[in-house]
Amino acid sequence: MDDFHNFVCSSIYDTGSYAKTKTNFGFYKIMVMSVFPLLLAVGCAQKGPLSGDYIDMTDCDVPAVQAVEVPHGLDGTLAFGATDIRLTDSILLIARQYSDYFVHLINLRSGETVAKVQHIGRGPGEAVNTFYIGVSEDGEYFWAQDMQLRRINVYRLKDVLSGKGLPVRSLTNRDQSYSGHEMDIVFAGDSIYTCPLGLTEEVSRFSIYDSTYNYRRGAGEWPPLEGTYNLPGTAYSSVFNGSLAYLPEADRLAVAHDYLPLVTIYGMDGSIVSNVWGPEDFLPGFRIVDNSTRIGDLTFYGEPVAWDEDARIMYSALRSHGGRLYALFSWEKRYADDSSEEDNDGEGSGAQEVEGSRIVVLDSDGQPLQIIHVDRQLRMFDIAPETKDIWGYDGDYVLHHYKY
Repeated sequence: MDDFHNFVCSSIYDTGSYAKTKTNFGFYKIMVMSVFPLLLAVGCAQKGPLSGDYIDMTDCDVPAVQAVEVPHGLDGTLAFGATDIRLTDSILLIARQYSDYFVHLINLRSGETVAKVQHIGRGPGEAVNTFYIGVSEDGEYFWAQDMQLRRINVYRLKDVLSGKGLPVRSLTNRDQSYSGHEMDIVFAGDSIYTCPLGLTEEVSRFSIYDSTYNYRRGAGEWPPLEGTYNLPGTAYSSVFNGSLAYLPEADRLAVAHDYLPLVTIYGMDGSIVSNVWGPEDFLPGFRIVDNSTRIGDLTFYGEPVAWDEDARIMYSALRSHGGRLYALFSWEKRYADDSSEEDNDGEGSGAQEVEGSRIVVLDSDGQPLQIIHVDRQLRMFDIAPETKDIWGYDGDYVLHHYKY
């Protein structure tokens, strides 16, 4: 990962809200449109609600494998309050709440917590909140994001393991003109890409920053999903909210969507390379709501989209390893009280109950290669394809280890 190494080493250590415009909201409902089957090279007919050419996994014969859970013997509280998890060699990194430190590093060979970073605070190497972490392709660096301070701390793994807790680089975005929540962050060449949950009309699929975390521009197409044309600008990023990953081998980006069974692969200019629908063919409805609050001359917006009661959490995490994508398909109900007799019978909404989660494996063009089944609904995960290890945690913050 020479690009990332050069990126980290290219600058000195920097120690270094949102005002909105009023939007008129309407009501929208996704309508599932029938599409004439069109056979692709992979032999998958297009039956889903996307326009143009795309890959429909619901009609593909994708090879499947069942992962087997392996007892790990680790402390059961390690994942308590977890918000993200990453795996590099024998080190498991867990971002978590309810601790003085937001990022914990566990040695999987010894089972011990060997380091902690991102102490609560506003000083160098500290954070007010941290939900997302990332690891460089070569495993030499990892980074942790503070959405509230709009800061990214980049750490060298071997330094942290040797007791040096400060980042080698700290980036702070001080641009008050941009409003949005930055979710996953990826480093690509001399740029930083994020997939923002936007809170203004000007939100784009991607926000692109320079190497010092200064905002350059927005870019990227929204997927051509039936019923989502001409939405208010704030609604697009909510409907298409998802996890972001970078494929350095192909120099492409990918987004796995939270509430849609859809993975979209992009070129670095934001153009869509391919859309992958499935593995379930289920599309919930939604409506646009006005959750704005005006204080003086400022307007603050909340979530602009309300999903129907039968909505599901589709893809909850996305990872990139060795030129392939690994997308965690959860299929968990979004609302805890949305069960009904019709749903239990498999009728009504059309959503079928599925035990456990599935990890969908795609190549850099979006062709489905494999589906890995696990017997629990994991919230977040990471995978080591070389050793066929899977680590993740469930909704009760219980840590699980699988082999496949």
